[in-house]
Amino acid sequence: MNKRMILRMAVDKNVFSFLLQAHKIFSKDSNYSIFKGIKAIRYILKGEKIVKFQDKYILSTFMPPFPSRAFMTHITAVREEKNIFTQQIYSKRSAPISMHVSLTDRCLYNCFHCSAKGREVKKELTTEEWKKVFKELQEMKTSVIGLTGGEPLLRDDIEKLIEGIDDRSSVVLFTSGQNFTREKAISFKNKGLFGVGISLDSCIKEEHNKIRRNEDAFDNAVTAIKIAAKEGLYTIVQTVVLKNDINEEKLFKLFSFAKELGAHEVKILEPIISGNLLLKEDINEILYDTESRKKLIEIQHRANKTGRYPKITTFAYTESKEKYGCGAGTQHSYISTAGDLYPCDFVPMNFGNVKNESVSKLWSEMNETIGNPKIGCFAMRVNKTIQNNSKGILPLCTEKSKELCAKNKSKEFPDFYRELQ
Repeated sequence: MNKRMILRMAVDKNVFSFLLQAHKIFSKDSNYSIFKGIKAIRYILKGEKIVKFQDKYILSTFMPPFPSRAFMTHITAVREEKNIFTQQIYSKRSAPISMHVSLTDRCLYNCFHCSAKGREVKKELTTEEWKKVFKELQEMKTSVIGLTGGEPLLRDDIEKLIEGIDDRSSVVLFTSGQNFTREKAISFKNKGLFGVGISLDSCIKEEHNKIRRNEDAFDNAVTAIKIAAKEGLYTIVQTVVLKNDINEEKLFKLFSFAKELGAHEVKILEPIISGNLLLKEDINEILYDTESRKKLIEIQHRANKTGRYPKITTFAYTESKEKYGCGAGTQHSYISTAGDLYPCDFVPMNFGNVKNESVSKLWSEMNETIGNPKIGCFAMRVNKTIQNNSKGILPLCTEKSKELCAKNKSKEFPDFYRELQ
């Protein structure tokens, strides 16, 4: 499947033009060679299925679509204008690749694995405050901006917020699908939205509704997926799979169902000790171990090789040592509803508020404290400690957050970086 798509890309003049431009940028760095450039591309494509979407190619949703202005933002997001390739392979970035922003904590569902539960409730940022944040994120070269929540569609100003981000970044909306209409999909796309991630945990209605604790959850999700795909938005089915549900037959049924609905990708998320799961006593049947991750990665690779399903991605692979590692505070970060900066959606550490300081300053300080991308999920490593040190009030304060991050710095790089170094 990928061989045919690569041949298609090889005769695409836009791809050739972009690669030539990237080569000129990187070749100013003595540490760069065409061999290393090819090696980087091979690592990016390893285990992935390339998807042609409109006039772009989706190599990995870890990154923006290719070629695009947002992808150029991604490769030039470094601290200095010289030696760009070297800075990239040592993860010396000026911004995360992706920043998720929680537009609201409001949600009509009560998912048992919700990562946002148990955090201090504060006032939402206003339309103008979010627009200011988006401007700063783009100036520091954040290439993917994810609009999440809660349920972001509960914001009355969602269209104005989407419109506040230009094509220097790729914009993805994450939703349960509730109140996602054809009219909204058309408007969102016209205002610059690239994709939609819609939660669907099972192709069996009763199972999904039980997980989301809402009797309309399945119908809302299915309707939204169909609408998003039909109206030209890159459509991702986001599914949380528990350890005991890593079943080949069950997952391939979900992949087939997603394809029937028109989805372009199925992204399998791992349950994380965060939010509701911090309080759950026995979670051995829920959380992954080494064998369950290995099994899930094998399923991803096999499904992608067949070419019969949407693009399949898993956090188990993307964030593994063999790929990019855990990017909390380095490749990915999160801003809460009230404007507090976290390393990621699942790590409730407060590194300052964007209403008081620039995002760039706060992120640089956090990034310096955290260090390299990590081998293994940072949330799984520190969240119990965060809970114990927070006295029940999350997020953890900045001072204690910095202390904990300093104790958990990684000296080792994930393979993508290590091999290019």
